Amino acid sequence: MPGKQIDEKVKQNVIKAYANGVPRKKIAEQFGISLSSVGRIVKKKVPKHSHQKKMEPAKTERQKRIEDLERRIAELEKKILEFEADKKARKAKF
Repeated sequence: MPGKQIDEKVKQNVIKAYANGVPRKKIAEQFGISLSSVGRIVKKKVPKHSHQKKMEPAKTERQKRIEDLERRIAELEKKILEFEADKKARKAKF
């Protein structure tokens, strides 16, 4: 006897959580579904023979924030160097 249908949005969130490395048991608890349902959802989205090909894990929010901060730091360092070069150029004129 089939159980209740799992909403498509919940399925997508399960896949995202799994891709971000969240354990299946925690995913099941978080979304109020069984552990076997998590397994079925993940299994449908994981290609066959996945043990031969590793899927690149999705970036976590933390990783994205770190990359954004690193990019912003690099931009600020570039601006500092430009500012210092302008300052030296102005001093050389006088």
